[in-house]
Amino acid sequence: MSTPLSLELDSVTLAEQYDRLGTRQFHHGLELLDVLAVQRGEKVLDIGCGTGLLTEAAAERTGPEGEVLGIDPLALRVELAQKRARGRFDARIGRAEALHDVPDAHYDVVYLNSVIHWVPDQLAALAHAFRVLKPGGRVGFTTMSQEAPHDLHVVLRALLAREPRWQAARVGAPHQLTQERAALLLAAAGFNVTYNEIREFDDAFDTVDDVIAFSRASSFGNFLSALDESDTARVRKRLGEALEAKRGPRGIALKRRMTFATGRKPVAQ
Repeated sequence: MSTPLSLELDSVTLAEQYDRLGTRQFHHGLELLDVLAVQRGEKVLDIGCGTGLLTEAAAERTGPEGEVLGIDPLALRVELAQKRARGRFDARIGRAEALHDVPDAHYDVVYLNSVIHWVPDQLAALAHAFRVLKPGGRVGFTTMSQEAPHDLHVVLRALLAREPRWQAARVGAPHQLTQERAALLLAAAGFNVTYNEIREFDDAFDTVDDVIAFSRASSFGNFLSALDESDTARVRKRLGEALEAKRGPRGIALKRRMTFATGRKPVAQ
């Protein structure tokens, strides 16, 4: 069993690395904004905004007539988002399951990009999204696909299975969803499901250290955090050997699959 998820492992270094390396999540987030058809003048809530890369993109789409707020539980990442904002959007500390200071029926769009798989009470998070959306408002999320895992996770789980004391090491997010479960959660929160699809992305890394740095930064320090330095070094060596088999012209080539799910709040309540 994996170690419990911690929000206390983040650091200035990890936050800055995520700001540089998080373009993979940023680019599929742009696709989510396309699916949600974010428009000029709309009010948008970005739950789990991180350092604000996608929040900034949402603000560019809504324009000065719109309103964009990003929330995240990680203070160091919110600080970077606030520096990026320059008056174009707001960013503050907050949690998906506890949007108590966000007014009812205020937003046109709420989204969680690569976030909901970290949230323990996913239904509570979507219930809050339902509450803060206007009638007819749209919600959307992307999440690691439980039925079609990332190539990296498949390789790592096979490696970790060889050593009993490595079994507690965290590889992926703890609350991944199947495509069916994603639709059921949206419906349970009151939404009409409007989109539900698994999309595949090609990632390329120069070295195994780049793979590990991205994984640590995107998991705010949880990736392999249960291992001591000696075991981490052994896993790194074995992982590097395994990933060399996936090296191509662009580097280590890994496929990543994400479920895209969206819903709409009914107009009539």
